[in-house]
Amino acid sequence: MNKEYVYLIAEKLYLNAAHEPMCNRNWLFAIYKALLIVNEGDTEPIIWTQYKQWKIDHNCRASKTTAKANRTYISNFSLIINEENSAIIKIIFNKKGTDSKPIECIYNAAGFTREMWEIKNPYNESVLLSNFERDQLFNASINNSNKMHKAIQIQQEKAVYKETPNESTLKETNKTKKRMNDETNRKMKFTALNILLDQIRESYCKLEDDNQKSYFEVVIGAAIFYLPSLTSHFNGFISINALKGYLKNERRVKDHIYPRKLAARELLLRKFTLEELTEKYHNHLAQFMYITSSENSILVNYYEEHENHNQAMEALQIEKFPTNDAEKFISHNELDKFILYLNGKNINGKTKEDLMELLRDFKKI
Repeated sequence: MNKEYVYLIAEKLYLNAAHEPMCNRNWLFAIYKALLIVNEGDTEPIIWTQYKQWKIDHNCRASKTTAKANRTYISNFSLIINEENSAIIKIIFNKKGTDSKPIECIYNAAGFTREMWEIKNPYNESVLLSNFERDQLFNASINNSNKMHKAIQIQQEKAVYKETPNESTLKETNKTKKRMNDETNRKMKFTALNILLDQIRESYCKLEDDNQKSYFEVVIGAAIFYLPSLTSHFNGFISINALKGYLKNERRVKDHIYPRKLAARELLLRKFTLEELTEKYHNHLAQFMYITSSENSILVNYYEEHENHNQAMEALQIEKFPTNDAEKFISHNELDKFILYLNGKNINGKTKEDLMELLRDFKKI
């Protein structure tokens, strides 16, 4: 299949998955690769290039460029779930004003190979975190397929996929069990941290040597690091440099508003109940925004010289976006959709005021 067609199908499925909280930019080229594996027998390994990017990401963007140059778009799309973890997609493309013949391709979870979470780049990152993220991606991309992007005319013929009551009940039961297991695992981590804090707090408070105190803070800071980091902890902001860089496939990093060592110090100074500790973590200690790697480096231990995170960013000339609390991103998902909206727009020379206008236009859609 023409690779520009593969890209357009991947983009379509990616947009359909945008409602999923775990959705991130890697999902686009992961879908692209999975489609190539299943339909074209693609065997090219997943590699990290000298240009600090996944090669499949580069290939995906190259196919996007070809589609734009040829003015190719999807004019008709239908998705039929034919069995568990597999679907048949029927598409008609319009290329330079002419519709193609109907094309059929297969989309299934098997296309997302283990390499996607087992191959690591120098930053210890993989395309997908695990087979669990693979499942979230696949299910999100095929669900509500009739609600895809409004610019595409969905075929009127809709396949009816009926589950027997037993199948449906079993799936819901499994989902419920997984949610309960995840919640239990999180609670156990908070319980363990609270026990550790209670055991060493008195000793910490009696210490007079700053180096010893610092070591305690580093240890507890590491324990805090291994608590769950969720997309809901995103505070709604990204730096201008991180936003522009991400569109050029540069790395963005999470910057915790409350550094781990400072968080450890606060937890060691007074006793918390398990409920207080959990609430403190989710509502305060775990909050993060996105910045560049270099910005992250200069913000390390900002609290030693600056009163708060905002003051440190201003002093270090790191521009925050959006520019005010009232217009910040309401979710991680909204940020990802805005980044997708900016794809193809040249924003390198744009000021924060220009970007705010683009954000306002985006929020009207």
